[in-house]
Amino acid sequence: MAVAEDDWRLRGQEEWLANRPLRWARWTPYRDGWDHDHCEFCWAEISTLVGDHADAEEGYVTADDSWICSSCFVDFHDRMQWTVIDSEPGERPGTAQTEDHGEAAR
Repeated sequence: MAVAEDDWRLRGQEEWLANRPLRWARWTPYRDGWDHDHCEFCWAEISTLVGDHADAEEGYVTADDSWICSSCFVDFHDRMQWTVIDSEPGERPGTAQTEDHGEAAR
């Protein structure tokens, strides 16, 4: 489904997110005291604190820790031309090797 050009979630993310490899991951803090991140599009909270204030504990993430919720991934996958990559079990987001396995959206 095509997303309208005036979709409220679009704020120029193409500049840093287009054509990036993403991987599906469980959220983990990148430093002590960090308790959540936000989807780069809809600002849904991604955290292990689901139920307290977070919307999800998993999502798609870039090597530099930009998070995308599963709904926005579906909506913007074609527009952003993302590639989904595999990661090693237990690997922390932001440390993935960028190897293209030709996978489609999960």
